[in-house]
Amino acid sequence: MSNNIIYIFELLFVSLPSQTGISNNNTPMKSEDKNKEIDINEVAITLEVAGDVIDKVRSGEVTHIALQINENNQNMILENIDGHLVLVVDDMPTTFHGCYLYNNGVFPYAIKSSLSFLVLDGGEDDCLTRIISVDTEPGTRFNFQGNGKPIVEDSNGDSCIWEVSFEVLPMPTEPRHYLMRWNPSISSFKEKDYKECVANLEHGMFRMNWSIYEWEEARRGDYFYMLRTGDYKAGIVFSGQFISDPYPSEDWAGSTKRRMYVDIICMDPTDPREIPRISLEKLKKEIPGFDWSKGHSGALLPEDVVKKLDELDNEEEDDDSPLAN
Repeated sequence: MSNNIIYIFELLFVSLPSQTGISNNNTPMKSEDKNKEIDINEVAITLEVAGDVIDKVRSGEVTHIALQINENNQNMILENIDGHLVLVVDDMPTTFHGCYLYNNGVFPYAIKSSLSFLVLDGGEDDCLTRIISVDTEPGTRFNFQGNGKPIVEDSNGDSCIWEVSFEVLPMPTEPRHYLMRWNPSISSFKEKDYKECVANLEHGMFRMNWSIYEWEEARRGDYFYMLRTGDYKAGIVFSGQFISDPYPSEDWAGSTKRRMYVDIICMDPTDPREIPRISLEKLKKEIPGFDWSKGHSGALLPEDVVKKLDELDNEEEDDDSPLAN
C-alpha cells in the first residue's frame, strides 16, 4: 500500500459541513467556488475517517483516498440513470454483473460526472476536499452469483471488486488568490501546448507548473486566475488552484537564476479558438485601480480585486447560459 493512499471501507452520505458554504440540507444552495446553485446530493459524498487522516490530508502526507465499489455505494460513485449503471464498453455483457463486471480488466463504468468533492468526516473535525483525479483498478476476481451472495475468489472469474482512488486537495477556509500571467509568444508554454491540454482534460482539468513571483505566503490550496497577454486573445483564460507549496527550480527562460514554482490544476479553460469570457479590455474598464497591462506572474491579489473578479466571472457565465437568451 502506498504511503500517500488511505483505504476507506465505510462510505456515508451525510450533509456537508457548514464551513463549505453549501447547505446542510438537501435544497440547492450556492457554493463558494462559483456562486452557482448546486445540489449536495450530486456533487459530494462523505466518508467517515479517523481524525489523523484529516490531519494527513491537510498536510499533504495523504493525497489519495481509496475505497471499493459495491452495491451499497455504486450510485454515489458511478454514473447511473434511475439507479441503472451506465456502461462504457464496446460489447454489452450477456449476463448481469451489477457493479462487478471485470471487462477484461478495463474499467467498464463512468465515474459520476457531477462528483467533485469528498467530505472527510472525522467526528469532531471534518474536511472538504476537491477531487482532482480518479484512478480505478480491478481487485478480487470472482464469478458473480447475484447481489448479496457470498463472493468466492476465482482468479479467472468474470467479475471483480473494483477499487477507486480519488486524488484530493483540501479546500482552505481562508485561501489567497493570485494572478498568473501567460504570454504565448515568449513563454515555454506555447499556444499548441494549451490546445493539447484543453483537448485532453481529465476530470475537467489539466495540470502543470508555473512560476510565481510573490511566493512567500502562497500555499497549497490557494486559488489563481491566469491572464493571457500579448495578443488579441488577452484576458482571463482559466482559473484553478495550487496543488503544491512553492518550490525552487531552474529558470524556464534558460537563465542561470533560480525561480519559484507551484504545481497547479487548471479549470474552466477558454476554448483556444475563442476570446476569453473576461477580456483584458473589460478588466481595465471594470477594475481600473489594478495594473493589468504589466507585472510579474504570480502576484497576490487584493481582496477587493478578487471580489470584483468573481462578480465578473459570474456575470459572464450567466450571459453564456441558454436561459439568458
